[in-house]
Amino acid sequence: MTVALAFFSLPRSSGKSSSFFKRQVVDLALLLAMALVSCATPAVVDPAALDPALVEASRWYTGETGTVDDVRARSLLERAAADGDALSVMWLARVYSTGRMTYPADKARAETLAASVISAVEQLARQGQAEAEFLLGTAWAEGLGKPVDAAEAAFWYRRAADRGHVLAQHNLGNIHFAGTGVVQDAALAAQWWRLAAEAGDAIPQYRLGNLFEQGLGVSQDREAAMRWYRNAAARGNRDAAAALLRLGAN
Repeated sequence: MTVALAFFSLPRSSGKSSSFFKRQVVDLALLLAMALVSCATPAVVDPAALDPALVEASRWYTGETGTVDDVRARSLLERAAADGDALSVMWLARVYSTGRMTYPADKARAETLAASVISAVEQLARQGQAEAEFLLGTAWAEGLGKPVDAAEAAFWYRRAADRGHVLAQHNLGNIHFAGTGVVQDAALAAQWWRLAAEAGDAIPQYRLGNLFEQGLGVSQDREAAMRWYRNAAARGNRDAAAALLRLGAN
């Protein structure tokens, strides 16, 4: 606890910006909430239950709402994590890991957050909670409370994806396209990206458009490519907008 408090200590210099000060206050409040939760008597957790703010944060992050809004997603995520909810805290670790959702990349902070909740996340994953399965996949993929193991990451992503988890489907497409922990297969990447794209996830929409444009894993189809590019661009994806411009789409 002492080490963690030092890590999240408030700025000592009065010259620090107010935004930095607020960020540190949020971190300290989160840490204290997690400490209180860890000291409390464990409650019976419904594996299907998710904080509504976390659900909405994920939907604004992917574009399932109809547009990507990282600022709104971040606000909702911080609201969900404020009471130390394990899945929400693991999401914070995820966004700090590589700098997602307007957060700066901060691997040390990500690892500290993940270490505080990984046991609870794994317990929920083994109970069949899809969000926890996805986050456990992220833990193995990015070294957050677990050593990096691409095959383990793929296993947990697949479990969540089979339950309809959109970001797990998105990530399965990614790893099949790259051949990370699974066989490299553009056709399988297309299948998983299509599921996520149909749910409204903007990045797989763009990537599926790219597959159709190039004929990778699918039959080459310029119209299908432009349709998926339009869907992604409408959600704010700049790469998709650039692709439409390149193809001369109206």
